[in-house]
Amino acid sequence: MSARTKLRLQITVTLIALMMGLQHSFAATPDDRAVSAGSWNVLAIEMNGKHVDPEFTSMLQIAYREDGSWTVLFKGMPVGEGTSQNDPEASPKTFEMQTLGGKKTPPRKYTGIYRLEGDTRQLCFVIAGMPRPDTFTAPKGSGRILVTLKRSEKAEATVRRT
Repeated sequence: MSARTKLRLQITVTLIALMMGLQHSFAATPDDRAVSAGSWNVLAIEMNGKHVDPEFTSMLQIAYREDGSWTVLFKGMPVGEGTSQNDPEASPKTFEMQTLGGKKTPPRKYTGIYRLEGDTRQLCFVIAGMPRPDTFTAPKGSGRILVTLKRSEKAEATVRRT
């Protein structure tokens, strides 16, 4: 795997991890968690005004579990995990997320907004400390990441946390 592909994978994993956690929080109702549980395919990622190659994003998936944990998968293999809290009462709905990190990557915190419409989920976020997005856009110079997910038609994800 090239250095560029590895960097894209790390960025994508972080982004997906953020997205996955949006629907899960202590304030969420059991129905919120039940709706979010399962596998979500990444349709598109835009970072700071640049679109990530669709061929790359098509290899990404997020597995949400009813307990609020999530795992990012690349070609079916786990590549990232995280936790999050959300505020489904805010308008737009908001979240804070933290990746668990790994051997070569430290945990990272993010803040953002999300929406869930049927089988489509959209997240827009930034590194914690930057102003939370107020629209679902990621223009050049904003530092924002915009991710669009679609519920997988396959069976519910059964990836276990490592």
